[in-house]
Amino acid sequence: MPKKKITALNEEFDIKLFLLIARKNLFWLFLFLTMGISTAYVYLRYTPPTFQSSAVLRIGSENKAGRILNISATQIYDEASTQFSGDIELLRSKVVLERALRKLPLDINYYAKGTVLTYEMYRSCPFNVEVRIIDSAFFGTHVFVDFQSPEQCRISYVFRGEQVTKTMKVDEWQSFPHLDMKLSIVSIQLILEQQSNFKQEAFFFVVNTIGQNVSKYIGNISIVILNQTAQTVMILVKEKTAQKCTDLANAIASEFIDYDLERLGQSSVNILQFIDTSLISISTELGKSEGLLEDFKRNNQVLNPTTKAEYDLSKINEFNSQRLMVELELFNINRLEKNVLSGDTSKNFISSLAGGNPDGTLFSLISTLQTLQNQKDQLLIEATPENEVVKQISKRLDEHKKLVMQAITSARKSIEDKRQTILNRIIELEREYMKLPEMQGEFARLDRIYNINQNFYSMLLQKKAEFLVSRAGIVSNTVVLEQAWTTGAPVAPNKRLIVSSTVFIGILIGLLIIFIKYLFFNEITSLEEVNHYTDAALLGIIPKYRHDIPVSQLLVDKNPKSAISESFRSIRTNMQFISNEPGPKMIGVTSTISGEGKTFVAINLAGVIAFSGKKVIVVDLDMRKPKIHIGFNVENIRGVSTILIGRDNIDDCINKSNLANLDFITAGPIPPNPSELIISAKMAELLTFLRERYDTIIVDTPPVGIVTDGVDIIAKADYPIYILRANYSKRMFIANLNKLLIDSGIKKLAVVLNSVEMSKFRYGYGYGYGYGYGYGYGYGYYDDETKKKLSRWETLRQMFFKS
Repeated sequence: MPKKKITALNEEFDIKLFLLIARKNLFWLFLFLTMGISTAYVYLRYTPPTFQSSAVLRIGSENKAGRILNISATQIYDEASTQFSGDIELLRSKVVLERALRKLPLDINYYAKGTVLTYEMYRSCPFNVEVRIIDSAFFGTHVFVDFQSPEQCRISYVFRGEQVTKTMKVDEWQSFPHLDMKLSIVSIQLILEQQSNFKQEAFFFVVNTIGQNVSKYIGNISIVILNQTAQTVMILVKEKTAQKCTDLANAIASEFIDYDLERLGQSSVNILQFIDTSLISISTELGKSEGLLEDFKRNNQVLNPTTKAEYDLSKINEFNSQRLMVELELFNINRLEKNVLSGDTSKNFISSLAGGNPDGTLFSLISTLQTLQNQKDQLLIEATPENEVVKQISKRLDEHKKLVMQAITSARKSIEDKRQTILNRIIELEREYMKLPEMQGEFARLDRIYNINQNFYSMLLQKKAEFLVSRAGIVSNTVVLEQAWTTGAPVAPNKRLIVSSTVFIGILIGLLIIFIKYLFFNEITSLEEVNHYTDAALLGIIPKYRHDIPVSQLLVDKNPKSAISESFRSIRTNMQFISNEPGPKMIGVTSTISGEGKTFVAINLAGVIAFSGKKVIVVDLDMRKPKIHIGFNVENIRGVSTILIGRDNIDDCINKSNLANLDFITAGPIPPNPSELIISAKMAELLTFLRERYDTIIVDTPPVGIVTDGVDIIAKADYPIYILRANYSKRMFIANLNKLLIDSGIKKLAVVLNSVEMSKFRYGYGYGYGYGYGYGYGYGYYDDETKKKLSRWETLRQMFFKS
């Protein structure tokens, strides 16, 4: 069974194989590395440099008058000026950029040709142009200037498909179809130097609108927040001209401060205008509400219904209290009358008036009556009612009671009149009180309107005074912490980054290709690799021949001391471990597909065996694609095919080689039925005949990966040999080898690895086989090839690009 599963991908990392593939594919690494460096050079050569400049601002505004006045109204300004996020957006807006661009000389852009690129001459143009545009569509047109002399120049441009060319004098206005122009020279020397390098159209200029400039530069400006708490920001400008970067950054910072002050001042003006307009309107409304309130008071004869309601309520309560006191007095009078009329001497007449406010006369009469009653009661203790004194006191007591009753009647009438008066007053007050809610609601409505108008009017007057003071105290708290300055080095393109990136990408792509080739590498490179996937015996390896193989593929006789000759001798020796029994032997040589060196191995193995003194014959059984006749450089007019069909006898088809003891039989003409011929009885007779005449028969069979004609011959061979070619045969071919070994039962099947790159084994190579034999040799040990002194380039070429 195979030791390892055969897969199309390399599942394990083999450093030796990876280095081998890397060495063979270094061309791709150098190719992409060169492409990367070339790309970087072209990009850097033809990409205009980009410069960067920055200014740092601390954003904020302050109303000092507001702090001094300590009034909340000025917070309107503070809130508007400290809205940091809004200020950031204002910095990014086209409003500030447009104001900044108007301060810079960017309405006309001047350009000059360079060796490769066209560059802008910002503030360094050797001439100056003034224009008056007639056609608004002319903006953005390239106008070329060619100075013919210090006094005149030629102007040319293309507008709407029309070519306009005209010569004009310097420092004079000249009319063109689409504009009027005046040109002045600043430095004739610079002009002549530039035109000497470029004979035609060395200069040109473009007239821009402010809108075009805003659209052009808005994308080159970035606002970066440095510190949210401190409200510091950076204005970052990128442009093709270093000086323009600096000027634009500083102009934006300056214009933002100016615009901020104008914005704050305009805000206060707008608020004061609103206050004045509101004062006029609210003054009219205030007069109307005040007149309505006065009419109400006059018509209802009341200053404030709420106050009158409180007064009436208090009076009602007061009269109710008086009514209660009167009713108490009336109750006491009635009780007194009852007590007097009852004649009960035990009653205390004075106590009947308790809790009331009796009349003074009545109280005097009651007191006298009580005194008389007390005297009578005292006398009755000592005398009888018939006593004259008692009778006199009783008479006086009766008379006094009459007086008391008269006084009681008079007092009762007086109290009842008083109570009626109080009740009438209460009814009157309650009637007036019931009218007050409606009056009070109307009064409250008129009073509320009046108070609202009055308060709003007073507030507007106060705010106007505050804003007048506050406006004078508004100052911009935005400070330029760091002015923009011109840097000599561009920020883009970054040469170091671009070169390193392209080199890295080139190396990465090259390594990726090498890795992919390694991942999908499916070729056999060594016997060690074959040993991983099969249990077949490893018979040996054959080094790669570094020169053109001659027409006769027999090499062992030409260079008997070469590494190839030694490898075939090793194979010959190793065959003894497969079978060492006496008698003639048959060697069957096959492979998976054509091109693996099957015929080459058969011929040279035959030559090595012939060197040992044994008679050897090579039989070409690959009748579909015969090659033995090519290897020995003979014609293929007769051979195995003619023998098997009985047209020629065996002796007539045996050919002699230049090497003693080595004969061969070619395949003969290609038959239509090679499979039937191989399995015929004639084939068995041919092999039997050859065993009687030769010590070794080497049969070159068809590739078993394509057809199965030769499987029977391989099974009958004493030495079945399976040829694999290094860096040519696929790993999946070993599956065919294992099929012969396991399914076909060819246990003696041995493997020979052909065309091995021997530079890998320069320091020695060794391996062992199932039969216990091993050998090692160093490449270059035999002096069969003439050693040449290689140049340095040849040495490097063989080292890196050798296949």
